[in-house]
Amino acid sequence: MLFRRSIYVLLIALILLMAVSILPAQPSVRTDSLYAHSTRGWIRYTILLPEGYGLRKERFPVLYLLHGFNQDHASWFVSSELIRYAAAHRMIIISSGFGNSWYTNSAAEPHRRYEDAFVRELIPHIDSVYRTRGIREARALAGLSMGGYGALKFGIKYPHLFALAAALSPSMQFPAGLEDSAIVARRSAASNASVRAAFGAARTPAWDDQIIPILVERSTQTLPYIYLTAGSSDNIPEVPEQMHQLAALLRKKRIPFEMHELPGGHDWRFWDAGIEQVLDIFSRRMR
Repeated sequence: MLFRRSIYVLLIALILLMAVSILPAQPSVRTDSLYAHSTRGWIRYTILLPEGYGLRKERFPVLYLLHGFNQDHASWFVSSELIRYAAAHRMIIISSGFGNSWYTNSAAEPHRRYEDAFVRELIPHIDSVYRTRGIREARALAGLSMGGYGALKFGIKYPHLFALAAALSPSMQFPAGLEDSAIVARRSAASNASVRAAFGAARTPAWDDQIIPILVERSTQTLPYIYLTAGSSDNIPEVPEQMHQLAALLRKKRIPFEMHELPGGHDWRFWDAGIEQVLDIFSRRMR
């Protein structure tokens, strides 16, 4: 009797072990924070580590995701199928909370240097704490809307850091859009206030360091591969319009890129489909 019971228990354990072994491997997700001297405050970030990260000494490529207006460090993870898509890729994915900063060193509050916090503090922090490959060819960034603007700006201004800059529905209309009454009228009061806080209410020479076409025109370095996409039904008409204008400039400058205007709007349904494509492109282009 005891022998039969032992055999039964052993069979159950074997069945459970087999069931676990055929389950699809899943990455792990955690939230952490970094004190940024550039902003005099804590920056929270959500980070996805690939399956088996804690069991190996392998180093991984990194994809930085930039959120949009009124979003935060967790938005990419809770509003899209990012975790499910990431299971098919061997990479670290991180999204940090930068508020409605436009990923810019604030003109209104000089001690809020968000661009510096991202480039000079967050990236070195991630490379020191996590097992990243720590090279340009294994580092990419992507963003949506306001974050799409940030991804393009960082990719163009700091091309030595990134192999890919992907912009989903990029809001490139600012800061120059502050001089266009129609653009300003379409934005909420809170959105316009955030833009003025980031860039200043009136044009200054500093704007040239924030306007995407000017940055492209001035660049003399090898830029990252640029991926652009926007929805043909985007409720912010200048988003697809300016994307096509940027594509024309990239084509003129012979900068490698791809652009897709696809059915969809300025929403998570569109961005969810977009981030799946970005993961595939980054995996293919990594060295």
